[in-house]
Amino acid sequence: MPKKHVCHESAVRREIHADRWSKNLVGTRAIPTTGGFSLGLAVYTETVFGERQRHEDQEALYVVSGVGEILLGDEVLRVRPGSAAYVPPGVVHATRRTGKDSVKVVYAHGAI
Repeated sequence: MPKKHVCHESAVRREIHADRWSKNLVGTRAIPTTGGFSLGLAVYTETVFGERQRHEDQEALYVVSGVGEILLGDEVLRVRPGSAAYVPPGVVHATRRTGKDSVKVVYAHGAI
């Protein structure tokens, strides 16, 4: 059983990347999970696609705020608040803002 079941994003340190910052919230040492499940928050600040990511697990994204685009393989998909996206295992992806505000997403990873 995990030591802790709840955390607030303000209590988690940001990981800074060239195109975004992120916070891993669940599936961490503080809130461990099973089966490789994790949940976090990322805020994309740049207007160009930054670091291309590729994971061996599957990922789901939910856009909380901002408008932008997600590069998913060779396809560019527009997103806005309320948009959800699925990233299959091994697919290259990146996110960028196209509006004046950053794109804030909640992401979840799960084993396949």
